[in-house]
Amino acid sequence: MIAFWLALVVGVVIAVVYFALGVQAFLRVRKEVLALAAAGETTELDVTALDNQEADTFTWKALGAVVASTTVIVLLGVNSLFWYVPAVLAIGSAVAVIAAFLIDRRSTT
Repeated sequence: MIAFWLALVVGVVIAVVYFALGVQAFLRVRKEVLALAAAGETTELDVTALDNQEADTFTWKALGAVVASTTVIVLLGVNSLFWYVPAVLAIGSAVAVIAAFLIDRRSTT
């Protein structure tokens, strides 16, 4: 039961930080887009360059994600102990996104 309460507290703290950083990032991007629109500027992306860069690695990433999610589903059926895995993965994913928000914020300032 202690593990539940610890996970709950950690999850709530991470959720609050995640939401706050997400709102800050949204407001920053919105301000930048509105400033560009007011100046009459538009940003053009080179879609072909992005497609060529990402096409090489997308298949391996997608295959890895399918294998990993299938493994987690299989483990859920093996033993009830593995029911903690999705919660830990969710909290870990949120921490990774928080890290990405912080890195993005640091690189733009």
